[in-house]
Amino acid sequence: MVKLLIIADDFTGALDTGIQFVNKGIATQVFTKMPEAIGDIDETTEVLVIDSETRPMPAAKAYDAVKNITGWAKAIKIPIIFKKTDSALRGNIGSELQAVLDGSRHDKVYFLPGYPKIDRCTVNGTHYIQGQLLEKSVFGQDPFEPVKMSYIPDILSLIHISEPTRHLRISY
Repeated sequence: MVKLLIIADDFTGALDTGIQFVNKGIATQVFTKMPEAIGDIDETTEVLVIDSETRPMPAAKAYDAVKNITGWAKAIKIPIIFKKTDSALRGNIGSELQAVLDGSRHDKVYFLPGYPKIDRCTVNGTHYIQGQLLEKSVFGQDPFEPVKMSYIPDILSLIHISEPTRHLRISY
C-alpha cells in the first residue's frame, strides 16, 4: 500500500529521492509519468515516486501537471504527498507548490529548501549556495535555467496560472 507519493520535477530528482528509501529497505517504485492504472503499482510499494518532467515546462503547464498528479493521489487515498524541488530552486517552484495545495485541498504546504549537507542553506528567507546568494552562485549563471532571485518569497511568488487559487501563505 502506497503511504507516500513524491512528485519530482525531473528524472534525476526522482531517482535521487527514490534511492534513499530503497537504501532503507522500503519498497519503492519510480515512474517516469503518472501510472495509467492502479494495477501498474506493485501492491508492496510503500513509496511511489513520479517524475513529472515539469522543470522545463511553462509555469501554467507545470501547475496543471502537478495538480493532476496530486488530485489522482488524493483520489486513490495516498495519505502523504511530498513535492520534491531542485535544491538550487530551479524550475516552477511557486506554481508547483500551489498545484499541490490546490490539488490536495489542504490549507498548508510546507517548503523546506535547505540541503545543508551540500552547503545549500536558507537564512531568514534567503537561499545561499556555498555561502553565496543563490542568484550570484553558479545557478544564477546557468545558460538554460538561471535563478535570478535569492529571496524565497520572491521565488514562490512567480506563479503563472490562469485559474483562481488559494494563495500560498509564506512563513519562515
